[in-house]
Amino acid sequence: MLRELNHNSEDHRKQKKIENRNIDRLQKALHVKFKNKSLLQRAVTHRSFVNESGRTVKDNERLEYLGDSVLGLVVNEYLFKVFEEYREGKLAKIKSAVVSEATLAKIAQLVSLGDYILMGRGEEHSGGRERPSILANTLEAIIGALYLDSGLKVSRKFVLSLLREEIDSVNNLTYLRDPKTALQEYVQKKYKERPVYQVIEERGPDHMKEFTVRLIINGREIVTGEGPSKRKAEMNAARASLKKIEDGDIDI
Repeated sequence: MLRELNHNSEDHRKQKKIENRNIDRLQKALHVKFKNKSLLQRAVTHRSFVNESGRTVKDNERLEYLGDSVLGLVVNEYLFKVFEEYREGKLAKIKSAVVSEATLAKIAQLVSLGDYILMGRGEEHSGGRERPSILANTLEAIIGALYLDSGLKVSRKFVLSLLREEIDSVNNLTYLRDPKTALQEYVQKKYKERPVYQVIEERGPDHMKEFTVRLIINGREIVTGEGPSKRKAEMNAARASLKKIEDGDIDI
């Protein structure tokens, strides 16, 4: 019994050494230095690891919650100061794209963040290390941990080092973006729900159909759109609503 306890204790010490080495490597990859490394350790701890490990550790979900707010503040502040001529709608559109799951996951992949996440075997075997939602959430958790560790000034510098190029890129390409995708990201971030498209009219023969759809956001009808297919009508409705938001004609 004593030999088994000693063996388990030795395994635990080896595991901690590996985890500490990984934390040091992650700090180098991210170009940050934590005063309290346990905060970074928690930031990369997925709930599946807590469930399977049997160890008394905390997952990263509360840090993710905090990091999401810090991220939003830093990006909004940057956009407000840099793009002084933009209306609220256009700022919101850029911010929505920059802090989207897809963007954060792409940045996380650039630093191989998935390699450093502590997760359960089941989650890992199902592709968890490459899953965009896990990568994006972990990056937000790291931002939250850095805020607690070093404050807003250091957090701002870190966030902008990751996102400044992405902000400029999105700003230059917003007019090329799929309007349905852009609108959906904006609405999901603001209301935690998707825009709703409803076909209200279908006319013409089969080979020359014309569709009219209404676009509903947060329970309100915003615009209608027309097109030779449901998809085209939805795209036109989304494009029209984005234009109204950018011009300040509607407050969604």
